[in-house]
Amino acid sequence: MGIDISEAMIELSRTRVPEAEFRLGSLFEVEIPRCRAVTAVSEVLNYLFDVEHELIPLFRRVYDSLTPGGLFVFDLAGPGQVRPGEPVRGFSEGEDWMVVLEKEEDAEQGMYRRTITSFRKVGELYRRDDEVHDQRLYRASKIAGELRQTGFRVKTMRSYGDYDLPRAHAAFLARKPR
Repeated sequence: MGIDISEAMIELSRTRVPEAEFRLGSLFEVEIPRCRAVTAVSEVLNYLFDVEHELIPLFRRVYDSLTPGGLFVFDLAGPGQVRPGEPVRGFSEGEDWMVVLEKEEDAEQGMYRRTITSFRKVGELYRRDDEVHDQRLYRASKIAGELRQTGFRVKTMRSYGDYDLPRAHAAFLARKPR
């Protein structure tokens, strides 16, 4: 089963995997059914796109939903994405598209903002789309400790196999004991 707060992502997922079950809602609010694994990959838990949330209650809900030996796999962005007070700007481009990116971090607030402006050629004109990604940043050691307090056995990683995570990111493999 998949859960997403974006109706567009749910529809895309249903198109790609029609036999799977998907629910529209926030992971911080929707019921998590009994399962063997829960994943939240690509900074999902960092985003501040829905209600203000705390991770510890989510960790408890995930723990309670997992069968003995079950896994909770996720990654988080931590402090150090960019130097505080020094926004980073860049762009990528192709034949008929361009993406402009600005990243900035507020170390005092533990926040990170990614502003993305995309241009895509449609006929003779360009279509523009603007996105702002606000995230709370978490220290990996603190998260590992909170997972252990919840009852998980925890392994902190800097990669998923051969895929190295970006700078100042950590992945967590949290197992519920048998």
